[in-house]
Amino acid sequence: MAKITGSDLIIKCLKMYGVDTIFGIAGDHILHLLDKLIDQDFRMIDGRHEAASVHMANAYSRILRKPGVVMSTTPGHANALAGLANAMHSEAPVINIAGSADSTNIGRGAMQEFDQIGIASPVTKGSWEIPSTERIPEYISLAFRTAMEGRRGPVHLTIPHDIQESKVDEEVFKRFEKSSLDDQDNWLTYPNPVQVSKCLDLLNNAKKPMIIAGLGAGATVSPKDLDKFLLKTNIPFMGVDTARGLVGDSHPNSLGIGYIPLNKAAQRVNECDVVLLLGVKLDYQLGFGGSPPFDKKGVIISVDPEISQINRPRTISLAINSDVGPFVKSIADKVGEFKWHNDNWIKSLKKTKKDYLNEMDDLADNSLPMHPMEISKAIRDSIDDDTFVIFDGGDYCHYSRATVPVENYLRSMYVSSFGMIGVGLPYAVGAKAAMPDKKVVLVVGDGSLGFHVPEIDTSVRHNLPVTVIVGNNSLWGIDYWIQKGLYNRDVWTKLDQTNYELIAKGFGANGVIVDKPIDLKKEIKKSLQTNKITLINTIVKKISSPVADAAVTRKLGTHG
Repeated sequence: MAKITGSDLIIKCLKMYGVDTIFGIAGDHILHLLDKLIDQDFRMIDGRHEAASVHMANAYSRILRKPGVVMSTTPGHANALAGLANAMHSEAPVINIAGSADSTNIGRGAMQEFDQIGIASPVTKGSWEIPSTERIPEYISLAFRTAMEGRRGPVHLTIPHDIQESKVDEEVFKRFEKSSLDDQDNWLTYPNPVQVSKCLDLLNNAKKPMIIAGLGAGATVSPKDLDKFLLKTNIPFMGVDTARGLVGDSHPNSLGIGYIPLNKAAQRVNECDVVLLLGVKLDYQLGFGGSPPFDKKGVIISVDPEISQINRPRTISLAINSDVGPFVKSIADKVGEFKWHNDNWIKSLKKTKKDYLNEMDDLADNSLPMHPMEISKAIRDSIDDDTFVIFDGGDYCHYSRATVPVENYLRSMYVSSFGMIGVGLPYAVGAKAAMPDKKVVLVVGDGSLGFHVPEIDTSVRHNLPVTVIVGNNSLWGIDYWIQKGLYNRDVWTKLDQTNYELIAKGFGANGVIVDKPIDLKKEIKKSLQTNKITLINTIVKKISSPVADAAVTRKLGTHG
């Protein structure tokens, strides 16, 4: 009977689940596995920092709606933890595999030994060490199901070096070959039909309903099903995170971004008598479900695949435990010829949205240094509806985030609710790996860029060209403005003006510096026609964003 190594077994399992791309960094305890992988037909994308590699797998996994695999050695696993924490908040199904010293030496002061399982547990949905070569298929199957079931998220597997090298009968894999349990449709939670009917009744009797969709919707909803439901009901819709673009911003029911500080139409959620939340956590961004921002007398319906998310808030009137995709399909099929009638409500909201966008556009006044809205206008004049735009930073990028429209599904991404900035450049590389035929634009602050600037090298080496627009205002923006608003002084929040374009050139990328709107537009258009990453160092005005202003108002307690 043929014998294969643990590494061969890992490869067979990864192929069984359709893995074709692997991110990571080489290191002692995965060298045997890497030596086997390179002879297979995997695309191997090695980054410059393990956290950045996890961020790449994060973006890749959410765009393609399938697990992203990332590998590292033992100290690299420690580096990867920041990426895993962010992936947990991003609800990204990342499979994080780390090697370790031989299992027989653990507990004896083995090389680079530390508690890899324990340290990963708080930032993953599951963390396991594979105890024997024979059980590799069992644990990899467990990892994939755990990452994809319920609210999606990262998992960790430690595979000791001796487990990779040991040989077993090939029959071990055959006992775990893919079954119906591995069909992703069987990983979904489906809604109770009675609850779907209750939801429909509540919406049917509402005077001012609204739908807000979040990460849970972005993971499983079919844009066609959502479009069908919205057109039949005429209920206004907003999306956040990967739910942006499930219906385009120009859709007759769309109000754009569902983030209150960046959309005055979203602020009118306090007028709603019924709000349907699709895969949205009632966390700090929505006042934990309280008032504000919701009307105290209003009805909140929450659809979520994670039972703990809908059991915690006491303000939910109807909790539906279901993946959002099956729920939307069910309610769209059930709605029949139902037509919710209150055209004045949606017309009023769309006017609020339009007025706010015009108000924002008026800020671009051709003064120098450039207002951040000039970047938004230049992007809108340069991209098409199929361009993927990523926003990274606490402050300056919010002007573009609020006003650059998203017309297609999975064409926009921002940092997670964890607030970990610096993810943008790795996200951009991961996005380009997922969609090599699409243009990718990153709008990033100068502070955020500094975390993972060496990933420019990753983009160059792997021919994954993106356009990077750096807003250079020499500030840690949001913290600077909060400090000034609360304490009338700043601490640790100023930076020097840096020639980031020269750093890009040092990595073999294109790099330019601009300080005028006309030059910015020209360079963006030029970059989108090249096959190499381009960094545009853009000198922008020091000015607070609506998000920073809202944070100061909230902390001062002056929001009314």
